[in-house]
Amino acid sequence: MTMGQTGSSVSKLITQPISWFRGSRQVDGSGEPGGLIPKGAAIFVFKRKGSMFFDEDGDLAHEFYCEVTDRRTNKVVMRRILSNLVPQGEVELPYPRLHGDLPVIMFDTSNLQLHPSSHV
Repeated sequence: MTMGQTGSSVSKLITQPISWFRGSRQVDGSGEPGGLIPKGAAIFVFKRKGSMFFDEDGDLAHEFYCEVTDRRTNKVVMRRILSNLVPQGEVELPYPRLHGDLPVIMFDTSNLQLHPSSHV
C-alpha cells in the first residue's frame, strides 16, 4: 500500500480486473442471457489514478529536485527528492473513456475491403 491510499482503494485496484469477468449471469446490451458483457459491469471509466505527487509545500509535479552544493568541488547539483511526497490520488477524466478490459469487438474488419477496385 502506498502513502495516501486506504485499504479499500488498494483492494479495489486488485479485484477490479478479476471481478470484471466474474459474475453469476452475463447479459448483452439487450439484456439477454449469454452475452459478452457481465451484468453490472462498467463499460466507461470516469477516473484514473494520478501520476503526480504533492510535496511538503503543496506543489504538484511528477518529480521534485533540490539544489545541493558539493563540498569538495563547490558545484551545484540537482538531487531528486523521494521522501515526504503524497500521491495525487484519483483524477477525473475530461470525458468518459472505454474500459480497457471491455471484452467486446467494437469494429469488425473481416468484411472491410482494403484495396477498393478502381471504377473507370
